[in-house]
Amino acid sequence: MKNFILITFGILIGINVFSQNYQWQSELTKTTASGFYKIDLNPSVVVKLNTNFSDIRIKDEKGIEIPYFLEKEPFSVTKRVFKTYQIIKKIKWKNGATVLVIKNENKDTINNIQLQIKNFDVSKRLELAGSDDAKNWFTIKENYLFRSANGNQTTSEIKSLNFPYTDYQYYRIIIYDCFSLPINVIKIGYFDTYQEQGKFKQLENKVLTRFDSSATKQTYIKLNFTETPYFDKLVIKADKPMYYYRKAKLCAQRVDKKGRIHYDVLDYLTLNSNSDFTTYFSDYDKDEIFLVIENEDNPPLENISIAAYQLNRYLIAHLEAKMDYNLVFGSDGNGAKPNYDINHFKSSVEQTIPVLSTKEIFPIRVQGKKKLKSSKLWMWGAIGIVALLLAYLSYNMITEME
Repeated sequence: MKNFILITFGILIGINVFSQNYQWQSELTKTTASGFYKIDLNPSVVVKLNTNFSDIRIKDEKGIEIPYFLEKEPFSVTKRVFKTYQIIKKIKWKNGATVLVIKNENKDTINNIQLQIKNFDVSKRLELAGSDDAKNWFTIKENYLFRSANGNQTTSEIKSLNFPYTDYQYYRIIIYDCFSLPINVIKIGYFDTYQEQGKFKQLENKVLTRFDSSATKQTYIKLNFTETPYFDKLVIKADKPMYYYRKAKLCAQRVDKKGRIHYDVLDYLTLNSNSDFTTYFSDYDKDEIFLVIENEDNPPLENISIAAYQLNRYLIAHLEAKMDYNLVFGSDGNGAKPNYDINHFKSSVEQTIPVLSTKEIFPIRVQGKKKLKSSKLWMWGAIGIVALLLAYLSYNMITEME
């Protein structure tokens, strides 16, 4: 019985190992210290992955699998940055009030000022005034009450002082400290909000095939890739004529059950000479796409170019210093994504961490399809042996019970 379990277990392990064959490998650049790293995936790696990007692993120099999580650049992200105002005066009045004067350098129109204050557990009354010469002051807000600042995770908190829109050059904040010691104002500033665009890499190995039809007054362009491109952006432009304005559409080819070819419209667009046209997708997973341009009574566009771009992808992993690491990828099947503990701690990883790049790609199995076919036969044979052994065990158990 024990021998049977060991044999079965060994066969199952053999099947599991054999079924996780990878076709490609790439060495990573060296780590300088132990910690989290971003492994920047080159498009030449990404195009060899399956559609759910599950067939990639990180292996150390001993062949041990290293947990990771996959991160893709967003198309854009809204960011907030705290920018400080210059504090040109900080004085203490005789009545115990603290006076802070700040300069609004560009006379921006604002309706709030942010104060970063060391934690405190009292209430404070504030007054705000504005001036264009720092001499003649005009009231903006009185009897503004600041309550306790008790940041749970930090030693300071940002408090917002809100008021109607103004555009003074100078602002004076008076904090009344008549009945307690002053609060510690570290910085005074504002939050600047801006959009940051995602980072792309341009794809290579594409072929453009063009046909101009005088009968339909259309230009047909086929964009073909040698491997699944997973592109996220297309940029289309033409050199001539100097002025043009053309309707167009992007299509994907589909063959129905009867063998008939159909062109499904993915996007309608307008090409014009004022600027390059940019359209966005998300992991486009077909190796070809068609552009159809309506020329009407105009001559066809000349020197049309289509550039495809892929949003940057990274594997985030904790790596040891000065150890050799490799990526193995491009599995035989569509296997499930690895289930690593690190997926539950994504928010704990700092945003700014060192970046590693991949080196040249090498095939792991040179023999290709021939070897792949024999491996699958071996796997099914092993499954058959396990089934026979299970049947044999069941027969023995029934015999013993009788």
